[in-house]
Amino acid sequence: MIEHNLDTAHSILYVRPKSALEQDDFVQLARTVDPYIEAAGDLAGLIIEAPAFPGWDSLGAMAAHFRF
Repeated sequence: MIEHNLDTAHSILYVRPKSALEQDDFVQLARTVDPYIEAAGDLAGLIIEAPAFPGWDSLGAMAAHFRF
């Protein structure tokens, strides 16, 4: 599971992985970020808050992460 917040005022995406990353996590991130990037052009930054990397729950999740 990934918690995320898009700060549109500063164009920064904050991401907090909470458990093993799932394929749908990246679908949800894309639904949030892609329309913003299309409208604004890009992000000013990406902040990942992760004391440890939780890994992926499947090969599909890893592939979705790399595509994202």
